[in-house]
Amino acid sequence: MPPQIPAVAYLRIDPPGLVGSRCADCGAVYLLARIACASCGGANLTADVELATTGTVTTATVVRRGMPGVPTPFTSGVVALDGGGFVRCTLTGAEDPVAVVGRRAALETGVVGTDVAGTAAVGFTFRVEAA
Repeated sequence: MPPQIPAVAYLRIDPPGLVGSRCADCGAVYLLARIACASCGGANLTADVELATTGTVTTATVVRRGMPGVPTPFTSGVVALDGGGFVRCTLTGAEDPVAVVGRRAALETGVVGTDVAGTAAVGFTFRVEAA
């Protein structure tokens, strides 16, 4: 297997997961590392906190125009992670963006590109559970 690297800093490959920050003062959870809490203003955040790999779709839309090389249309949405935090992501298995709001979704990872040295970049989506 070729070497793999995460396409974004908050993605863990093995085992697949997301990492973020948690405020020790109020418990707010963030996908990205932070130096201050947007909820309470505190600066006591714990980094590299494992976040849930499941959650509930809160909003979704169909994207019909994208960067060159990105196949469209695709469904983009926001997932409220179990245990706190939100992630904006591509939703797979989402046949109708209106119908997926409120449904459960789970993290999936896969290779999104390979560089000239053969290193594979791994990205993520959230697969929406069937109705």
